[in-house]
Parts: sequence; C-alpha cells; structure tokens
Amino acid sequence: MLSFIVMLTLTTAVSATEPPSHLAMVQTALDKHIIPHIEALKTAAEALPPAVEAVCKTGSPEARHALDEKFAATVTAYAGVDFLRFGPMLEKGRREQISLWPDPRGFVGRQLRMLLLSKDEKLAEPGALAKQSAAVQGLPALELLMRDADVPLGPTEPAQFRCVMAQAIARNIVRVTSKVFEGWTKPGGWKDKMLNPGPDNDTYKNASESAVEVVKSFLVGMSQTADLQLKPQVDPKIRLAPPYNKSGLQKQFYAASIASLHQLYDAVQLEAYLKPDMAWMKGWSQGTWRTIESVDGAGGRAPHAKRADTPTSREVFDRMNGMRNIVANRLSIAAGLTIGFNELDGD
Repeated sequence: MLSFIVMLTLTTAVSATEPPSHLAMVQTALDKHIIPHIEALKTAAEALPPAVEAVCKTGSPEARHALDEKFAATVTAYAGVDFLRFGPMLEKGRREQISLWPDPRGFVGRQLRMLLLSKDEKLAEPGALAKQSAAVQGLPALELLMRDADVPLGPTEPAQFRCVMAQAIARNIVRVTSKVFEGWTKPGGWKDKMLNPGPDNDTYKNASESAVEVVKSFLVGMSQTADLQLKPQVDPKIRLAPPYNKSGLQKQFYAASIASLHQLYDAVQLEAYLKPDMAWMKGWSQGTWRTIESVDGAGGRAPHAKRADTPTSREVFDRMNGMRNIVANRLSIAAGLTIGFNELDGD
C-alpha cells in the first residue's frame, strides 16, 4: 500500500510538470487573456457615447474630464488587443475601424475635415458612418474632435455638427467592438473554431494550428511595439507620431501593450516545454521583461520599474527583437509548433 502511495505521488508530481497540450494552451490563452481583454474593450467603449453627449450638452469642465477618462480607458483597453490581428478583429477591417494607427499620411485628419465641411446630417443615421472610410470611424477621429482647441466640442453653434460627428463616431466604436466580442463568443464563433479544430474546420485542422495562431499574435504584438513605438526613438530619421499623443496617452498605450503581451506570454506557457539544457531561456526572458517594463515607451523610466538603472530605447528595442526570435525560433520549436511568416515580417 505504501509503495502504491509513493508511486501515485511520483506520478502526480511528474504530471504536474508536464507541459500543456496545444489545445490546453489555446484554452488558457482564450479564457485568461483574449476573451477578457476583448470584453474589457467592449465595456470601455460603451461608456463613450453618453460621455460625448454630456460634453455636447453642457460643455462643462466636469463633463470634459469625464470624457477624457472614458476615452483614455478605451484607448488603454484597445492597446491590450491591438495585436490580435486575426478572426473577428481582422474580418471587415474592424481593427482599422476601431483605430487607424499608424497614420503617417494623415488620412484621419484629411478625411475628417472633408466630412466636417459636408455637414451631412445623414451621417448620424444608424449605419451611415460604417459606410465611410475607416479613417473617420474610430478612436483617432474622435481624438481629433476632442482635442480641437479652435472649435471645442460643446453646446455652442460652431460645434454643433462636430458634436453630431463625435456622437456618431462614439456609437460606431461601440458597434464595432460589440461585433468583435460577439464574433469571439457566440455559439460557433471564433473561440469555438479554435477549440474545435479538425477536417471540417475551415481554418484550423488541428490543435497545433490553433496554438500557432495564438503564438503568432504574440509575435505580431512584440514586433509592432518595437517597430512602431520604440524604433522611432532609436532612429531619428523615422518620423512617426506616437499613439494617441494628442491626448497624452503614449505612455499608457505602451504600458497596456506590454502588460497584455506579458500576460499572453505567461498564458501560453511555452517555457514549460524547455529541456533542462535550455533552462537558461527562462532567466533570459525574466530579465527581458524587467527591461521592457522598466521604460515608459517615451524615452523615460516607468513608474514601477524593476531595474535599478533605466534601459536605453536601443536596449529595449533589441530586447524585444530578441524575445521575438527566441519565441519564434526556440520556444515554439521546443513546443512542437512551426511558426511561419507573420504580417509584420520585413517591416
């Protein structure tokens, strides 16, 4: 009896250290990261229309402050899902409808000005804005209206049509984020598609393909954060406006992006597949996260930095690319996953 208990204990200990199956990896990523973050974006967006309406009715400092807070919460929530460029976010260009950034050619400003000049009240009708360019449908367009010091949103006549547009944009953001959430969670939606791979599944033929999709989204996030937020600080020849800088949200966007990526990294548990001779990667990744999380994304030090010194933007940029390479070429291979080309390769 004693030997049976010892054997059972040893078996349990071994089982506890076994890496998760590919399907379990996907389940954890969905339940602990992807779905909660998508829902958080939907919830944050739902607070925008009433906040815009309050500013347009009263123009009071309190209403403006409340709108600033709701907008910041929505942008922060969006930063946590921006790199999930597959499934419901990819369909019908929803990511661009929510946030057309980067925008190096200024499409948002130019196309928004055209709509404001038209003063077409029909744009306020349900579904009308959805037929327009993505540049005028989402958070960047709303930010421009909110930050226009010459004609601020409010009850005065010059701002009347701007308020019509701001409210239409806020409602459209709710519509799109709700569609994304619904696309993930409805029966037969993208969550079910990822958790039920097989020959009849038009996207994922096996659990490994579902797991690859999740890991690729992490790689996309690490790439875009490095290339779009850090690289302009490393290379002064790159002229790219930081995300939501007009609202002072560059640092919040970076922090939310990195926090979400770290959570996804922990959720997929790729390090559980490492053999003893590859255990050094665990220490390397811990040091990398400390480095990445010790800066504020704007060339300064993060409020809760864990490193004694402040890393340079160059070091953070290199560390991000190193993390991407380790995940794509070492950790994924150890987990039996083949990561192919992703959409940001070669940028």
